[in-house]
Parts: sequence; C-alpha cells; structure tokens
Amino acid sequence: MGNTKSTSAKRTLPTSMKALRTLFIHGGNPVPDSQWLEEARPSGVEVFVACDVTGAVDEWGDEEFHVTLMDFSATEERIVHTLDRLHEHWPKTAVVVLVDEKRGESAGLRALHAGAQDYLVKGTYDAATLCRTLRTAVERRRVMLDLERRNEEFQASEARLLSVITHNVDGILVVDSQGCVRFMNPAAELLFGVTAGGMLGKVFDYPLDPRCSREIDIRREDGKRVVVDMRVVRTEWEKTQAYLVSMRDITVRKLAEESLRESEERYALAVSGSKDGLWDWNLMTGRVYYAARWKAMLGYGDHEIGENESEWLERIHPSDLAVVKAALNDHTEGKTSHFESEHRIRHKNGAYRWFLVRGTAIRDENGKAIRIAGSQSDITERKEAEKSLKKALGELEFALASEKVLLDELDKKNKELVALSITDGLTGLYNHRFLQERFEFEFKRAKRYGVALSCMLMDIDHFKQINDTYGHQFGDLVLKEIAELLKRNSREVDICGRYGGEEFMIITNQGVEGALQYAGKLHAAIENHVFKSDDTSIHVTVSIGVTGYENDIRRRQEMIERADVALYQAKEDGRNLIRVWKEPEQTEGNAVDQREVSDLKAKFDSLSTRMRAMYIESTYALLHAVDTKDHYTEIHSQNVSRYAVAIAGRLGLHEDEVEVVKYAGLLHDVGRIGIDEQILVKRDALTEEEFEVLKKHPVIGADILRDVKFLEKEIPLVLYHHERYDGKGYPQGLRARQIPLGARILAVADAYDAMTTDRGFKSKMTSDKAVEELKRGKETQFAPEVVDAFVACLQEGEGLLRAGC
Repeated sequence: MGNTKSTSAKRTLPTSMKALRTLFIHGGNPVPDSQWLEEARPSGVEVFVACDVTGAVDEWGDEEFHVTLMDFSATEERIVHTLDRLHEHWPKTAVVVLVDEKRGESAGLRALHAGAQDYLVKGTYDAATLCRTLRTAVERRRVMLDLERRNEEFQASEARLLSVITHNVDGILVVDSQGCVRFMNPAAELLFGVTAGGMLGKVFDYPLDPRCSREIDIRREDGKRVVVDMRVVRTEWEKTQAYLVSMRDITVRKLAEESLRESEERYALAVSGSKDGLWDWNLMTGRVYYAARWKAMLGYGDHEIGENESEWLERIHPSDLAVVKAALNDHTEGKTSHFESEHRIRHKNGAYRWFLVRGTAIRDENGKAIRIAGSQSDITERKEAEKSLKKALGELEFALASEKVLLDELDKKNKELVALSITDGLTGLYNHRFLQERFEFEFKRAKRYGVALSCMLMDIDHFKQINDTYGHQFGDLVLKEIAELLKRNSREVDICGRYGGEEFMIITNQGVEGALQYAGKLHAAIENHVFKSDDTSIHVTVSIGVTGYENDIRRRQEMIERADVALYQAKEDGRNLIRVWKEPEQTEGNAVDQREVSDLKAKFDSLSTRMRAMYIESTYALLHAVDTKDHYTEIHSQNVSRYAVAIAGRLGLHEDEVEVVKYAGLLHDVGRIGIDEQILVKRDALTEEEFEVLKKHPVIGADILRDVKFLEKEIPLVLYHHERYDGKGYPQGLRARQIPLGARILAVADAYDAMTTDRGFKSKMTSDKAVEELKRGKETQFAPEVVDAFVACLQEGEGLLRAGC
C-alpha cells in the first residue's frame, strides 16, 4: 500500500460514532490483509497508512491523529528514535507498537519505556482486540498529558508561592513539632541577624502558641535588640505537623511609644505650670485630653467637658470651622510642619472669644500621624487691638493720601536743593565746593590704585577788560557760553566746574598726553567761537595750565598749585596758550644737590606760611571792623576757635585740618559786617524779616573770603556752620554728613559759647546747663560724635581746652 491512504478510510463514519483517526506506520513490513481493516471500520477506526515517519509527515503532515500503530518487528533499536521523531510532529498522539512473537515481551517493554502506551504481539489479537487496545492507548495518552499539565501547573504555583515567601517583608519560618527550624525566608534571617541557613536545624527558643499573637524581643548575635509582632498557625511540613511563624518588625513603633510615654511625663509637668490651655488628641482612639486650664479659658469646670473631639470642634465659630479642619488635615497628612490656627470658640456665657491654637503630630514608622498635642492661648484682647489699629491705619492712609501732592512737591524741591548745592548758579557747572570734594576722591583713588589723573586750570584772558568794556551782563554771557563749550567738548566722565570768578577747573582720568589733547580741543573751540549779544560780537581767548598726578605728590592741593603754576606760565608767555607744569630744569651751571633742593622747599613752605599769615592778619582787620558794630563778635570768635580746636584734636584730625578749623572759627562770623547794626545789637526778639536778614551772614562771609585762595578750605566751614544735623538749618538745609565735619564742629562750639556768654540782653547759662542743652540737641541740631567729644574735653578741665585738648 506504500504511503497511499486506504480507500476504506475515506468512508464517512456514522454520526453516532466518534471516528478514531489512526496512523498506521508499517515500517516496510507486509501490510496485513484488509480483513482487520474492514472489521475495524464498523468500530469507528479511520486508518491512514505510511511506510515510515518521514513518509507520514510528507503525506499526512496537516492531519491530526488520535493514535499511531507502529510495526517495529524488524528492528528493536529504532523504536526510541522513531517515537521521538513522531512526537516531535504529533505530540498528543498515542502510540501502540506491534512486535514479533519471538521478541515478544522484552521488545514491548522497551517500547513502553520509550513512550508507547501499549504493545501487541503479532498473531495474538483479532480486530476487536486491536480496536479496544487503540482506544485504551488514546485514553492513557490523554491521562498522561493531563498529569504532565497538572504537574507543570503545580510546579509553577509552588514557585510563585516560594517567591512570595522569599520576598515577603515579614519574617516567615517553619518550625517542626520538635521545635527545630526547618525553613526561614531572607526577612527572617535579617531579623535574627544570621546568614542564609544559619538557624536551620536549631531550636526555636520562643513560645509557639497559635491562639494569639505576641510581642517578643529578639537579641541578635550582634547584640542589637529587635522587637517583633509574632503570629503562629499550624501547618504541615514534609507530611508531618509543623508551625508556620510570621514576624513583623515593630522596633520603630515601640521606640515611638517609649518616646510618647516620656513626652506624656513632660506634658504632665507642663500642664501643671502653663498659663495656656493644653490639649492632647489620640488619633487612634479619638480621645482628647483637655487640661483644666483649657476648660477654664472657656468658663467650664474640670468635670464639665468630656474627652471627645466634639467638645472642641462643635464650639468653634461656624465661619472658622472649615478652615480649622483643613489646617488639621494638612498637618496630619504631612503637608505642614505644624498645626496653627487663629479662630473663635464659644465661651460658656455664649460669647465667642479668639484663640491661637498650635499643635504638632507624633507619627509612627510609616509617617502616619497617631497623636497630636498642643496648646491654645486667648488672643481676644490682641484681636480687638488689631481691629482698632486697622481702623486707625485706615484713617491715617486717608490722611496720607490727601497729602500726597504736598509730599511729591516737597520731594521735587529737595532734589532741586541738592542740585543747587553742587552747581554754580550762573554757569550750571559744578561749584567750587563740589570740585574740591570730588577732586579729593579722585586724588585718593589715583594714589591708591595708580590710575591716571590730570588737572587743568583755565582762565579767561583779559576778562576784567571785557567786563569794564562791555558790562557785567556780557561778561556773564561769556562765562555761560564757555561753560556750554566745556560741556559739549567733554566726556561724561570728565569733571568740569567753575573754580572761582573767570577761572575754571577740569579734572580728567587721563594722563598728561591725553589731558593736553583735551586742553587743545577746548582751547580751539573757545578761540573759534564768536560771543554775541545785541550789537556786540567778539572773540575770547583762554590760558590753560595742565598737570598730571605723580607719585611724589602727597596732597590734592599740590596738584592744584602745579596747575596754577602752569597757568601762570601761560599768562607770562603771552596768554592764549597751554602750558604743562615741569620740574625746574637743571644744567651743569645751575645744578644743585638734594640738600639745596630741600632748603628751597623749606623756604617756599615758609614763604607760603608767611603769606597765609598775612592774609589772616588782613582778615583780622575785618573782625575788628565787625566788632565796632557788635562788640560781642571778636571775643566770641576767639572762644569758638579755641573750643573748635579742642574738639578737632579730640576727634583725631590731622594738624593741617585742625589749623583750618582754627581759622574758620576766627572767621565764622565775618559776614556780620554786612548785616545792619540795628539787627546785630537789638535787645528784643528779632522779627521774622530781621531774622531772615541775619541768616545771610554765612553767605556774606563766604563771599568775602572766596577770592582769598589761601582760605579756600575755611570757606565751606564758614558757609555751613549754621546748618543743623536734622537738615533744618541754613543756608542750604544740609543734613548729617552732608555738612562738612569742620562746620559740624563750629556749630557746637558756637552754640556753647553763645549760651555761656553774657550778652546784656540775655543772661548766660552755667556750663553744666549748656552741656545739657547740647546733649538734648544731639541728632537734631548737633552731630552726636562732636557733642560727645566736646563734653569729654570739658570734663578734663578748662586748661585742656586752652591747650587744645
């Protein structure tokens, strides 16, 4: 028959019978006659025939078979190999093997061992036996596959269960009936502090009672104490009775409970001595402890309020309740570090009072809040005060709003005043005082950091002749237009100002070469400019002296003097020129040694001192002239000078600065010469108009001294000695450190002498009373540090004052 399918197998079986699809592999042996096939068909057997497995796969590879009948009578050795190949393609098919009679049972057993379900010995069976054997083999194969499936499922389930036990965070152990440990998972090994398998076979030293759970202390081998919650259930292990033990680590919770107990003890002490009302809410039980003080704050006795949370929450004002609950929830959920709320609680008398309630939660090892405790403070009075304050602030805000226009105007005027204090009123350039202050700053910066710095003095040639010929108004026009030319031809960092009269100063952060180019630019701009007014049209020239900073220059004034020498040289050389200061040239014929240079410098300093003294002597004549109008002025000026020197010495000023203060004290009232004598000697109180006239004497004095170059340092002190520390003085309303230190010194010395001197129309004070007045005026009229220094001088005695403290 080969690989050809039997024609009888194609016949349709009766629907009442289930066809047994059978693959017959004859292995090249003679195929039995069709008698048993014909007999098998009514039994519901559908047969497909093939020579070998390869042929069967090729012919019937797409079919499914219930059973395969294989003839292996030729060779027994091919059984295992053939069955393996067969089950590779048809894994569910049952197998029945036909064996020779002579090989008999041994070959059949080998087939069964190789995976066959049954075997038949040729010549010992009929068709009915064959059909019955085939159906029995199919059922055996089905049962075997089902057992294999169930075994695989059991193994998978067992693996999952083992994984759950192995990875469980709780410790799990199996203890046999003898009390020996038979199994423990990694979590249990970690609890006991042993390595894998370290306790297997050892006795479990803890009671095994399935009726209840218990807390036990485990002392690990490393000495660490662990507290666990242990539960026990009965089980079987290897077919014998055993115990399944589970352990959960509660060490952290136990420590928290111990801390809680300590906190309770501290709380008890705090409750007895606190003025606040304390409370303690156990979130696990819902019970709340309210201290007697807490209850008393609401007007209740100790036994009138229970331990429920409603005793607090139901008394909260309805408008506040939602906010309080939200704050409590936020804290218990860990969103806030503490609980705090201001809300109203109903008093026993029915009124609501304001309370500040604070609290902090205690949490377990998982961060869950288990308890919250805190205090409450009665803040009703504070709330009423806040309400009153809020009302007052509202009224104040209304008042301030109505004055806003006035404040804005005042701010505008203050800014204008500041601008006026540093600018020249005619030209709009910086004034003499600001130039000196800014030059001092730039000089110190150059000296400290070695940066470039140059100074130029520029003077208008024949300016007096211009004034005399064309009038002072035209002269003012020349000054203003030259100022505009300076602004247009200078950089923002260059400092240009009116130094005095027709003289201008320029300070620039350039070296001498850069300053010369700058000077040339200014010189050309002025020389090419036409100054016009009505029918007058002229050209004006200027002379410029230039000097640069050098390391041997010790003071700012030396640079100004060098620039002045260079300016003088430009004038001497014919005007309308630019000259740079230079050291005197030395040749072999006129060379001098260093000693001669020092002698020349000493003579020059002596000459300068004598010239300064001559100017001072000339100024003394002014004091005598003032004294003829007001006999008080000369003695007063001498006293003020003496006191001012004492204060300056106490404050540690340099001797040059002390000398400036000395002469400024002598000259501070020189401007009185320009005040009406009737005002100076008037015994009655001055009228407002008369006082405004008297207030002009500092400005008059500064104007008198302005053209005396040797007194340029004294001028600011004379001008500002009537300024007040709080900014309410005159003439410019400077305040605090805007006022030069020397002027602040003169203000104290002037006031003290005025209070302790008998003027005829005003009785003098004692020194102690005058000192009290000075102290009372600290930070308002007088600088605090100056008053303190003067008081210290007075305490050391009058002799120290005469010696300059």
